[in-house]
Amino acid sequence: MNPTPKIESLTSKSITALKWNYLGRLISLSLQFSIGIILARILGPGPFGLVAIALFVSGLGNLFAEGGLGAALIQSQNISDHDIRSIFSTQILIGMFITTVVAGSAPLLATFFNEPAAIPVIMIMALSFTIQAIGQTANALLRRNLEFKKIQIISLISYSTGYLGLGIPLAYHDYGVWSLVAAQLTQTSSNSLLTYFSQKHPILPIVNPKNCRFLRFGAAITLNNITSWGIGSVDTAIIGHFFETTTLGIYNRALNLVNMPMHAVVSSVQAVLLSAYAKTQENNELVKRTYIVSVGMMALIFLPLFSAVSAVADSLVLGIYGEKWADAIPMIKPLAIAIAIHSMLAMTGPMLTGIGVPRYELKAQIITLALSIPSLFFAAQQSITIFIYTLLGTYLLRFLLLTVSALYALKEPPFRLIKVLIMPILIAGLLYGCALYVNQYQLGFGYDVRLRLLGNIATCAISYVSLLLVFRKLIVRGVTKVFMVSIQNKLPKLLIKLAGL
Repeated sequence: MNPTPKIESLTSKSITALKWNYLGRLISLSLQFSIGIILARILGPGPFGLVAIALFVSGLGNLFAEGGLGAALIQSQNISDHDIRSIFSTQILIGMFITTVVAGSAPLLATFFNEPAAIPVIMIMALSFTIQAIGQTANALLRRNLEFKKIQIISLISYSTGYLGLGIPLAYHDYGVWSLVAAQLTQTSSNSLLTYFSQKHPILPIVNPKNCRFLRFGAAITLNNITSWGIGSVDTAIIGHFFETTTLGIYNRALNLVNMPMHAVVSSVQAVLLSAYAKTQENNELVKRTYIVSVGMMALIFLPLFSAVSAVADSLVLGIYGEKWADAIPMIKPLAIAIAIHSMLAMTGPMLTGIGVPRYELKAQIITLALSIPSLFFAAQQSITIFIYTLLGTYLLRFLLLTVSALYALKEPPFRLIKVLIMPILIAGLLYGCALYVNQYQLGFGYDVRLRLLGNIATCAISYVSLLLVFRKLIVRGVTKVFMVSIQNKLPKLLIKLAGL
């Protein structure tokens, strides 16, 4: 079927938004990666362990502070000034309440992590809940209108202000963990203010739940976010409880190293897909096709990439962070595969939310959380290595449950999705073997670790591109080919030619 002019216009706008999102994320990722290395070398694992505890607490509070109202604002077909005022006022009140609760609970939370030094860090970081509430409604309005150019510019300015302007100078002058706290709060403050002034909206207070039709949907989104946060943060809680703060800091950096590039790509896609699904939720076939292709594309990008990362974990950690972070090497191996799986399962949430059935995601999340907590608690009592491999198992379980839920919601048999995933899995296996061989070959010659890392990167990049070219006809087929044909006027001509369209 040929797409209607309305769908063509929406597709064009969505792809333009995605391009801006990726451009911004690419610059942001490079900046964060570089700054993260500098701070890690200056501060060492300890301060990152304390901030990881504070961010763990902040992550939970953020779910309540947002209230799911931003997603509800995006998903709704029609909104009014009354709706915007009500959502803004509600988010400010929730933010202030969460700030008070978290700051007051700081001693109890620090006791759980066996780290008294975390008390003042948690109390100061609690201010972020109120600060970020100022820009949450404006951010949702920008995403609703697919104005991701503004969002990315604001994100880059605020991050640079926080971490380049304060974080690195304070760390250099021995302010330790407070350099990270100051950077985080400055980033949050500048982001909220810039977001509001770029998308001004009515702010006259009004809190009238009976007239706010978003609360019920927002509550469902909040429950989804809470379970998702629980699955994604239970590792930090358990490691912080059973192991030393230094171990938590090392784990935090290891996870960040592999999670940052995935998050930069996936969050960009998620944001655009949520808005696009909300606007095309009546077109079930288009939703099906978009969902299957998005999962397949994440698999094609991240399964091979992180398979290679797993194979060369030693060169990666030592070449980037140095010898004092060597304990992160055995963590990287399973974490890399877990994050690749996460990139695929992350495509389900925006689809289910966009078509108005977030309860399907909630069921899968609850089952995953219920099974993962006792498993991880038991594994932590054995060793950190067993714990992380158990964590990999929870990611796989979550992917399977969410995928089944998505296919059920779409009334789609699994064979089309399985066909899309076959080639990414094959390419990942081949690239893993190639990366492992090259890394071991270089070790035999005793090359410097940085030189070895560059050699691994170059070899893997060439091998990956070669595998894509060799198998391109098997990759670009079926639903993937149909989708690419429908958007070929927005794709680079070289990519169209290479894909054989």
